[in-house]
Amino acid sequence: MTSFETAHVVEAYRERCEDRIEVIADGDRTLIVVADGAGGTGDGHIAAETVIREMRANYAAIDSSTAWSQFLSQLDLRIHGGETTAVIVDLHPDRILGASVGDSCAWVVDGQDITDLTRTQTRKPLLGSQAAKPAPFWHGRLSGVLLVGSDGFFDYAKREQITPLIGRTDFFALPRACLDMVRLPSGDLWDDTAIVACRIRRTAASRKRYSI
Repeated sequence: MTSFETAHVVEAYRERCEDRIEVIADGDRTLIVVADGAGGTGDGHIAAETVIREMRANYAAIDSSTAWSQFLSQLDLRIHGGETTAVIVDLHPDRILGASVGDSCAWVVDGQDITDLTRTQTRKPLLGSQAAKPAPFWHGRLSGVLLVGSDGFFDYAKREQITPLIGRTDFFALPRACLDMVRLPSGDLWDDTAIVACRIRRTAASRKRYSI
């Protein structure tokens, strides 16, 4: 049975972090959510937490990218008082489903190739505006490493630095290495930053072959 392993990090650049992540492993299905509450809307962190809570309660009944997009559209109408981005990645052994809105992103990095799953999303309006336009996405079987994160990483990371970083970094240290890559010289971050890395779980045999 195919399963996935993940590693993640969340770090604030101010007193209260507006970024939220959730990872759910359910049999051979793994779901990853990143929601970045808009700090200027007052209750962005509450809007982000609402995405996590509603996804957790409803994912079992959702089985297509279109359904994920419809889920976010309906959620947009139910969030009041705050706004947030959202990217939901629904991994299966043979495919990746999902939907997104805002500027949080999901990339599949396979060797030197980068596929931006969220390339058709709209940066605004955000969820909670009652005018969001979530974009569905579909991809084949995961090969390489999936990176899901907020704009604190994707707005400042350079593509040409990401592929060599993945190649030389232990998987479980990868989110922290990505975070450190976008730090200012002072050590501070540009923004709250959340990063989740995911790959197909390595068996003992495959880990042995990989280490040779």
